[in-house]
Amino acid sequence: MRRLATLALLLAAATTSAVAGGLGIPTSRAGLGLGNLTEFTGIRLNLRDRDVERVTGLNVTLWWSDSENHHTYRTARYEGLSLNLVGTAGDRYGGIHVAGGGLAVDSSANGIFVNGIGMGGGDVSGLMVAGIGAGVSRLEGIAVAGIGIGAHDVTGITVAGLGVGAHDVTGITVAGLGVGAHDVTGITVAGLGVGAHRMRGLLVAGLGAGTHDLEGIAAALLGFGAHDVRGVTVGGLGLGAHDVTGLAVGGIGVGCHRLQGVALAGGVRTHATDGFGAGIVYHRTERLYGVSTGIYNRADEAHGLMIGLFNRAHVLHGVQIGLLNHVASGPVAARWLPLVNARF
Repeated sequence: MRRLATLALLLAAATTSAVAGGLGIPTSRAGLGLGNLTEFTGIRLNLRDRDVERVTGLNVTLWWSDSENHHTYRTARYEGLSLNLVGTAGDRYGGIHVAGGGLAVDSSANGIFVNGIGMGGGDVSGLMVAGIGAGVSRLEGIAVAGIGIGAHDVTGITVAGLGVGAHDVTGITVAGLGVGAHDVTGITVAGLGVGAHRMRGLLVAGLGAGTHDLEGIAAALLGFGAHDVRGVTVGGLGLGAHDVTGLAVGGIGVGCHRLQGVALAGGVRTHATDGFGAGIVYHRTERLYGVSTGIYNRADEAHGLMIGLFNRAHVLHGVQIGLLNHVASGPVAARWLPLVNARF
């Protein structure tokens, strides 16, 4: 503690020096620098940065940059290794930067960034670790935050204790609570759920997900709500969508306007089924083109095969196999038949 106090006194004295804001050995531009040397290459120790142009090498500060001086925030460039007890603000960063508090970036930052609290500003690429969170324009690389991450575009591997919010998310995203974005592409894992306009890739949600377009493989403890679903979807309770293409599995039910593929659930309800509607209890559709199974199957117009205890159709072009089969149209004597009923 005594050494730190002595260092702070030396830096304060050097900062108030009349020689370019600090003392440089052997010059004010390179070597060992004490104080606020605005352009320096080498080892630089300063209490608080102000009017910085460029620092290359090892930079150590004890306090936050002059927050009232916008010149520092918009022009300062740091290259190399920086250790900031509280934090710093600058235009561009490159290298490795560690701050007890956080870093503010005006334009871009490329490298490794470790912050006790967080990081905010422009574009960040590389590795970023923040104790609480980050809010930047664009994030590329690996980012880990204790609470959350917010950005316009996120690309790479992102891990947040609570959540991630962005316009576009691409890569691997893991959030303790949820992910909210316009487009999500890649592998997404959320403790609660995911909300987006479009989701593509592999999605795992603790509770559920809501989206306009879902394409890929998705699984949720509760279920999904979407306009268009393409791929493999598994919902602990069920799935609701306008169009479903592929395989949809719901613990209780699957409901959609049009099914193209296979639906397996306790109950399946569609307007049109093109494929295989497998309802454990029932399958109800207005138009069937394919196979319908369940204890109770009903179709206004059926083209294909219906298998269940009770099969019912208004118009049949195919075969019914069940304990009791009913076709509303056709010969009166053949409308109710046990075991098998057929119309071609």
